Amino acid sequence: MNIKEETFCGSKINFPIIINFKVITNNTFPDLVNRTHIGIAIEDAGLQYDEIKVTESKKQNYLSYTILLNVDNEKQMSDLYSKIREIPGFVMAV
Repeated sequence: MNIKEETFCGSKINFPIIINFKVITNNTFPDLVNRTHIGIAIEDAGLQYDEIKVTESKKQNYLSYTILLNVDNEKQMSDLYSKIREIPGFVMAV
């Protein structure tokens, strides 16, 4: 494995990296629709995933999705954030 330090959004990150990527959406769309959009965005960024876990907010206004991802480089990370931001109902990604 070749580890390469790159800068992403002002932070230095050693790629490849395994992250728990979190996407928060409002409750405009049902869970299945959000999962589909998130899965497509991940695949369009050139990444693979096994499972998308969901947690509903206490007041049921938001859905938080957590996905375990293996990101190889800064371009994949940038592409992922760009694609995720296009999801209808998107609120935040961390």
